[in-house]
Amino acid sequence: MKISHGFCEFVGAIIGDGNLWTDGSRYRVELTGDPHLDWAYYEYLSNIALQLFGNKPYPLKERQNGVRFRLQSKHAFKELTKLGIPVGEGKSSLVQIPKQILKRRWHYVRWTLRGIMDTDGTLFFSKKTYKLPVYPTLEIRTHSRMLALQITDVLQKNGFRARPRGNDKRGYHIALYGNKMLEKWVKEIGFSNERHINRLRKHKNLYEKTIV
Repeated sequence: MKISHGFCEFVGAIIGDGNLWTDGSRYRVELTGDPHLDWAYYEYLSNIALQLFGNKPYPLKERQNGVRFRLQSKHAFKELTKLGIPVGEGKSSLVQIPKQILKRRWHYVRWTLRGIMDTDGTLFFSKKTYKLPVYPTLEIRTHSRMLALQITDVLQKNGFRARPRGNDKRGYHIALYGNKMLEKWVKEIGFSNERHINRLRKHKNLYEKTIV
């Protein structure tokens, strides 16, 4: 599989909130999200999957208050496991950014970070010293110590003030604070998930009102 921006972003989404499953004859790549916030994003991932693997995922369905992305593809499964993405239970504490992507450096790794943020990251705003909640925080949470170290290292090496916290018992989170870090993220990494883009638009409107 050729390492492309789209492939790196898809891998990031699986790292963040995906699951690989097989019973030996069937092979699935799955994600489950919020039907109100992630539907459009899963449609976006469905188009990427079709371009990458030549297989169209099942139509999105809402089940048990969630929306499920399901790609039944041995080819996709094999490509992801070849990179070292764990299968089944235990994935959340073992997963890490594949070496094949890391060695291609920032130009490709940042697309993987986008995928991780869009599936397992949070963008929120607090008041701090402002009258309105306009102070931004970007946060990625993971149970994988190695993934937390990788994300922190990559971000710091590329000029981000990344702050890691946590432990094996409680999990880890990597946070970026303030408007400069948010602007740098948007410029160099960006978002594909509308849930983050809509919050960003709201923040911009509030921030402009605050500084006038």
